[in-house]
Order: sequence, then structure tokens, then C-alpha cells
Amino acid sequence: MKLSLVLMIKMTIGFMIGMLVAVLFKLPYFYTAGVIAVLSLEPTRKQSTDNSIKRVISSLLGLGLAVLLFYLFGYNVWVLFLLVAIFIPLSFFTKIEKGIVVSLVLISQIYLEKDLMFSLNAIYILLIGVVVALLLNLYMPRDNQIINEIKKIDKTINSLIQMIANKEKVDFSNIDNLIKHTYQNIKIELENINVPTTTKRLKYIEMRSDQVEILKRIEGVLIGVKDIEEKEIILSFLKEFDGMIGEDNYAEKLSIRLDEIFEYFRTTRLPGNREYFEQRAQLYFVLIEISHFLTVKIIYHEDGSKSLT
Repeated sequence: MKLSLVLMIKMTIGFMIGMLVAVLFKLPYFYTAGVIAVLSLEPTRKQSTDNSIKRVISSLLGLGLAVLLFYLFGYNVWVLFLLVAIFIPLSFFTKIEKGIVVSLVLISQIYLEKDLMFSLNAIYILLIGVVVALLLNLYMPRDNQIINEIKKIDKTINSLIQMIANKEKVDFSNIDNLIKHTYQNIKIELENINVPTTTKRLKYIEMRSDQVEILKRIEGVLIGVKDIEEKEIILSFLKEFDGMIGEDNYAEKLSIRLDEIFEYFRTTRLPGNREYFEQRAQLYFVLIEISHFLTVKIIYHEDGSKSLT
């Protein structure tokens, strides 16, 4: 919502500034400079820059073709059609189709005035609009909600683990939506402000997303296992996760405790019947998944992401 509001304000200001600058230089078709400024403003700085470059290249190509064809064949309608028939496919072929609309508007100046010198006016109008947009996009608001969303993700994962530990029915839809939403917000910020902090946040959300997928598998297995002693040991261990899902590296401490449980499984007497053996095998798989859950977090910290600021 905040980003949309800022974009709306920048479009309004961009149109006025673009048009006023063109008027100041006494350029015909000054209105077009404001329109180009609006078209060149995008939700992210990267998108705005990339599409502005494509519009400039596309416009120069279109104007070049216009000057050549109008010079050779005159200002007839069929020449304009021929120009469009060549220019549009060529734009798609060179992947600069983002600039087709702006280019056709600029070409119309030459056609309507029947003067090749208006190609220079078109270039001036184009540059004013693009430069105004790029300058306005130097300001991009940082989404401070991301930190709060990350904390909410941690708390939600903590709650999910406790629900699994207490044999409650688990719904992963909320955490899936929250991770997806936060991931998109971070990607937008990364395109606007390419700094290490934003990159760390992106890796953090990717790590949490991996952990949620592991929890889904753990919960799916535990549901099908009877309430035997080994299951209660695992559920009791999961309860120890309470309050230990956060930015700090709690996984190291939990891994030590997990090693003790692994050792218990290895040293206790083997099951005496097939059903018990299968139940134990599934629980051992759960232990491996829990180990994976903790390892993902440990690797995150080893990669240098020690804190989120």
C-alpha cells in the first residue's frame, strides 16, 4: 500500500515536472514529456531503469527508421504503415517492445509536422521524460514492515512446532502465505536498494521456507505413528523448541540434544515385532528430518547471516 501511494505521487509530480521542463525549453508537443515520465516510473528502481533503457533504444530505432523512410518515400499513409510493419516486429525480435508505444507517439510528431527536424524535438522530449522519471526513482521507501513480518514468521513456526508436539491439527496455509508475501516484499526492496541487509533477509526467508516444508513432512509422519514411548520422546523434544525460533542460532544447542536422542535410538533394544519396527523406522526418519530442520538454520548462520538489522 505504501509503495503504491508513493508511485502514485511520483507519477503526478513526474508528469508535471516533465511537461514544465519541456515548456521551459519551448519544445512542441511538451505534453508528451509528461506522459513519458509517467510511463517510465515503475514500482522498483530496477524495473524503471531497465524499461527506460529499452524505451530509449526503441525510440531511437523507430525515429531512425522514420527519418529514413519518410526521406525516401515521403509522408504518405502507406509509408507510415510500412514503418509500423517493420518497426513493431523488429522491436519484439530485439526484446525492446516496452518502447513501442512511446516510439509511435514520437514518430507521429515527424509525420504530422512533415518535417524531419522534428526527430530532434522527439529525442529531446524523450530524454526529458526519462531523466525526470529516473531522478524521481532515486527515492524508494524502505519497507520497515519486513522486520515485523520476519518476527511474525518466526513466532508462527514456533507455534506450529508446539502444535505438532501437542498432537494438534496443523494448518500450514497461513505460514505459506506469510512467507510468500514477505519474500515478494524483500525482492522488491532488493531491486530498489541492493544492500547486504536486504540480501540477508531474502536468505532468511528462503531458510524459513525450507524449514516449513520439513515441518510438513514431520507432521505427516507423526500423525500415522502410534503413541509409543519413542514418539513421546520426540514430541517432548519438539516442545523444547518453544521460544527458540528466532534470529539467534538456537539450532546449535538443540542439535546437541538431538544427538542424545539419536544415541538413545541406536542403543535401545530393537523392536520385537514387525509393526513396532516399522513405527520405530518412521520415528527415526522424523529425527533425520528434525536434524535437517536444524542444519538449515546452522548453515544460514555459517554463511555469515548473523543478525537482521
